[in-house]
Amino acid sequence: MFKIIVSTCLLLVSLSSYADPTDPVAKINGQTITQQDYDNYAKTRTEQTGSQVQPEVLLGELLQRELLKQDTIKKGLDKDPEFIQKLEYMRTNLLMAMGMHDYLSKHPLDEATLQREYDRQLANIKVPKEYQVRHILVETEADALSIITELNNGDSFDKLAKEKSIDIPSAKKNGVLGWITKSRVEKSFWKVVETLEKGQYTTTPVKGQFGWHIIQLDDIRTAALPPFKNVKQQIKAALQRQLMQKYVSDLKSQAQIEMTLP
Repeated sequence: MFKIIVSTCLLLVSLSSYADPTDPVAKINGQTITQQDYDNYAKTRTEQTGSQVQPEVLLGELLQRELLKQDTIKKGLDKDPEFIQKLEYMRTNLLMAMGMHDYLSKHPLDEATLQREYDRQLANIKVPKEYQVRHILVETEADALSIITELNNGDSFDKLAKEKSIDIPSAKKNGVLGWITKSRVEKSFWKVVETLEKGQYTTTPVKGQFGWHIIQLDDIRTAALPPFKNVKQQIKAALQRQLMQKYVSDLKSQAQIEMTLP
């Protein structure tokens, strides 16, 4: 049976912010879990979960980890070739991560650099247009042609959309679909929208996946681009990737590399 010794008094003190890092939080089979062990594990768990974990839960997990580790070593599994291979792989990954972190910390990206990159990207973007449209959707081309005739005779688009469109959600709003972009509608629909002038409706029915459309264009505007604060982190991540590519490229240029694979 495993022998676990936990001092309640020490635990209460060690979990406080005033505890010495070397203070024991628990002992299991003579192996001490220190306050530093606890703090390191608590930090990792908080990063994983995004919230703080209860101290008693953390301590229970630490004890379980230590129990499993001790039993694994007792069985000699730490000498297994597969374990040694995976350990070396993890060591390499950790060293790589630490190397990248060190490089990035020595090449920080300030706010001005991020702003310049944002401005550069804005200058090179072809800002898409958005179209405010309404439509009437019917089942047959004949129905669509009949509605176009009524529109030509002066009937209200709003009235006909509400009475005859089979697209119920938009029919309740007089056919209004709101502001659309190319990615939101069928190709045939978008192709026709781009040809319309403000206030104009289609005089030829438009075939779609769910029936036949009569489309009216109400307005056109330039799509709003995200402000700097909303994309700053994405820009920073992209620039950091560029920095890392340069870092690795520089290392390659300074290295003696011999390829032996065919």
